[in-house]
Amino acid sequence: MAARASYRDLVRITGPWFLVLAFLARLPAAMGPLGVITLVVAATGSYGTAGLAAAAFGIGAAFGGPVAGTLADRFGQRAVGITAAVVDAAAYAALVLAVTGGFPTAVLPLAALAGFAMPQVGPLVRVRWAVLLGDRGRQRQLPTAMAYEGAVDEASFLAGPALVGVLALSGWAGAPLLVASVLTVLAAVPFALHRTVPPVLRAPRVEPATAGPATAGPAAAARAAERAGAAGRMPFSRVAVLVAAMSVIGVVFGATQTGVTAFADSIGSAGSAGLIYAVLGVGSALAGLAVAWLPESLGPVSRYLWSAAALVAGTAALLLAHSTPTALAAVVVLGVTAAPYLISGYALAGRLCPPRHAGMVMTLLASGVVAGVSLGAAVAGRLADAYGYRGAFAVPLVAAVLGLLLAALVAPGLRRAVRAADTADAATAARTAARHPALTSA
Repeated sequence: MAARASYRDLVRITGPWFLVLAFLARLPAAMGPLGVITLVVAATGSYGTAGLAAAAFGIGAAFGGPVAGTLADRFGQRAVGITAAVVDAAAYAALVLAVTGGFPTAVLPLAALAGFAMPQVGPLVRVRWAVLLGDRGRQRQLPTAMAYEGAVDEASFLAGPALVGVLALSGWAGAPLLVASVLTVLAAVPFALHRTVPPVLRAPRVEPATAGPATAGPAAAARAAERAGAAGRMPFSRVAVLVAAMSVIGVVFGATQTGVTAFADSIGSAGSAGLIYAVLGVGSALAGLAVAWLPESLGPVSRYLWSAAALVAGTAALLLAHSTPTALAAVVVLGVTAAPYLISGYALAGRLCPPRHAGMVMTLLASGVVAGVSLGAAVAGRLADAYGYRGAFAVPLVAAVLGLLLAALVAPGLRRAVRAADTADAATAARTAARHPALTSA
């Protein structure tokens, strides 16, 4: 199926307003870190204090994501999403009050709470795609949905900071976080209530096997396999591999951001750092959309392996930067190679992890990215102090090489898991078509 038709299919499945809603619901999370820094710096004049507040926000987000995902798996996205949105909106507003009202001891806890309660729109919307496409027997379209979501993530993380900058021009540094608070309620709550919310899957009670004709034959085996699939045992080793893979791309992003900042300082143009890094996001967003044009014959594991190899080339390009034009060219190359890697990780998670644990898995992957960003920024900062921007740019390359080695090591096992999932899905689809023909045509 052509890529354009695939994207049209996504719109037909959810309706166009859902895509708009899911984008708007992402913006508060993208506004949070820079909004916190802008507010604290304006009130205290201390970048150190602002950095601590932003770190508290990030730590809260890293821990809060898997908690929200696990709760969503158990109690449903609707209840968890509404609760998170209300708490997050209140935390943003309380943070503004604490900073402007002179309550410094409350700043770090409230920043951490705002990160912890952040609605996990990106990971949970990926869960919805996995369920929606799986129910329709269209699992092969999952990479297209993940490509779209990767592009939307990048677009939100460009639009969010830009919106903070525009609102900061109002002259009141608390405006960005208050707008984020309002937007959380207006967009994240309807997102949680949207008809695409997946059902809560409970592990069925498996009856003990008994000998005799009733348990013999392929029909009984199929029923047993169906019950086991519904129970959805958590594949911990598989999830650990995917989280490690996503941590690699987090390290690449965090170290690149630090390296770009050091590079801009070295050429006497500190203000150009934001522009240069923003170009990475533009390249990544466009490449993310283009991933849907890859042929279906290139399976999810092959996409992961080849994208890991491409990421090594993309990070190596950073070492060639020596002027603003070459730095811009380098981050474009990096963005183009980073997007397929990120999308492949999420697509594999959606393909291989049981639906009953999908929320936890997707948020764990997102937390892996967040943790990697922090690690990459910290290591690159040390190397930038000692060796300049080239030292910082060495970190993404080392991370990408390790990511490629990991991909090569785990690819055979992942291929076996994908084949097993394809076989199980084909059997389930055949039974569903026989029992409920209308479902497969929906």
